[in-house]
Amino acid sequence: MAIGATAAVLLFGTAQATAAPDRKDVGIQSFSNGVALSGDWNGDGIDTPGLFDFSTGVWLLRNSNDSGDPQIVFQYGDEGEFGFPVVGDWNGDGIDTVGLVRGGDWFLRNSNTTGGANVSFTYGDPNESGFPVVGDWDNNNTDTPGLIRDNQWLLRNSNTTGGANVSFTYGDQGEIGFPVVGDWNGDGSDTPGLVRNGTWLLRNSNSAGGADIGLSYGDPIPVHWPVTGDWDGNNTDTPGVVDFNTDPEHILWFLRNSNTTGNADVTFTYF
Repeated sequence: MAIGATAAVLLFGTAQATAAPDRKDVGIQSFSNGVALSGDWNGDGIDTPGLFDFSTGVWLLRNSNDSGDPQIVFQYGDEGEFGFPVVGDWNGDGIDTVGLVRGGDWFLRNSNTTGGANVSFTYGDPNESGFPVVGDWDNNNTDTPGLIRDNQWLLRNSNTTGGANVSFTYGDQGEIGFPVVGDWNGDGSDTPGLVRNGTWLLRNSNSAGGADIGLSYGDPIPVHWPVTGDWDGNNTDTPGVVDFNTDPEHILWFLRNSNTTGNADVTFTYF
């Protein structure tokens, strides 16, 4: 994203999810293809699709929201990678790049190319199973880590070892919704959301409370998996869904340009 890049992660072949999915869940570890995610790979202010293949450690990124082949392909991670993929603008240059989270260790790279981590630090416990999220929590144009444990959101404002700078609850204990992150109101700060059975519940501050925005978009998991991004370059993040089920030969992407109930504004296949 142009301002606050976030990673929206989809687990291929996973039949269910909660707001705090464990990274050791069967759906993540016994993975069939990879994960689908979104980011601004070229700094044009528009988020576009990407895929990460756990089996090879290869990332396949596309620079436009339309059907076609990947334009950026590289390896970052090991074959049979067990780390969890994340995406963000780690250095404030306006381009989203890749990272891996292994336990409580974060390994971030500042270019979408093969190589080693440019930034590494510990955030979380050695055997951390909390769900990683990424966002610009403090409106400084740099993305930093977060963890979700049940309905506890634990956010840090720097890519360094340390504890949470911001912590709050969002959602119910034993939350059944899937977590999403984005800048829903265009103020430059990323904040939490939950998707429960096609209902999106978005909050405009990193604090405990109820949703500021509610809308219906897409079918429940596992028919549609949620993604978020700034699809039209207006500095506001809005919903998308990815469908792995309708067409067995293609992955279908359905993107909406406003945080309102309605149909997709952009549709395409990517893989």
